[in-house]
Amino acid sequence: MLNEKNIFTNQFQKVEIESVVKEINENGYFAFENALSSDAISKIEKEAKTNLNINHNKISGVYYEKQYFFTNLLAVSKTFYDFVTSKFVLNTCEKYLGNSFRLKALRYYETYGGKHMQWHTDNKTDKNIANIPGLIFIFYVSDVENGQFQYIKGSHNWSGKKIYSDYSDDFINKNYKDKIKNFKLPKGSLIIYNTYGIHRAEPAINKNFIRKSVFFQVDSETKNSEPIILNTKFVNEMNDKIQMFFGFGKTSDYEIYPNSSLNTLPLNKSLFYDLIKYVIYRFCKSIFNYLPKFIQRVIKKYVWKNY
Repeated sequence: MLNEKNIFTNQFQKVEIESVVKEINENGYFAFENALSSDAISKIEKEAKTNLNINHNKISGVYYEKQYFFTNLLAVSKTFYDFVTSKFVLNTCEKYLGNSFRLKALRYYETYGGKHMQWHTDNKTDKNIANIPGLIFIFYVSDVENGQFQYIKGSHNWSGKKIYSDYSDDFINKNYKDKIKNFKLPKGSLIIYNTYGIHRAEPAINKNFIRKSVFFQVDSETKNSEPIILNTKFVNEMNDKIQMFFGFGKTSDYEIYPNSSLNTLPLNKSLFYDLIKYVIYRFCKSIFNYLPKFIQRVIKKYVWKNY
């Protein structure tokens, strides 16, 4: 079982929360290379990489075009639970957001080549822009040299005055190109940023590109969040702060991101073969239902049992 000393590297354990908060206030972000241990990162990646299970009554990830998402880390990963409830995370949130804060969303995600993310801010609910202070925590699960996280330095100070949260490439390149901060960092690196800051992942053209990350958002508003599944066996202790953090007894009806469906599932060889097997199976099953009972019994005994 991992504890905080196993989650964070020895170097990161020396970081003072006051310095973290100071950097976020000044620049809009704080970053630290190799903040999480290799063991912690490996465990979280293994626990998040579930197979795609169409119509299986179990927790699994989803695909949204050129990205893979797994939003139920707190249902499968004790390591991730220990991280989000660590003194570092909770005390950073309290120091920056005040005495009231709540986990709003979380996900492990993989971004593949060809994905173009728009510049945007995260100070919004599932319906519109919101005047809600918040923090985003991101840590890399793979080394990132391309398709890295980008942030417009200082944008958290003025973006809240706008009535929109999306920004075009032309607008950013024309007005804030010199303010773009690139985070090309090794796996295990941690980035914390103000939700009002303008950011994106740099587009990657290489089709073989893949960036693996974990994201979670904590806001000062505690009334609502995305639905969060928590495995109760992970809970070592319970107190008022943890109950507030997870929103016990509060509404959780924000739309889960991403809004995936069968139409957002990319067609690849694996899925194609699964669909072919499904069509053949259903076709044979339909014919089987019209056969005489004695033939059905023979097929069940000698053929169907293998499928």
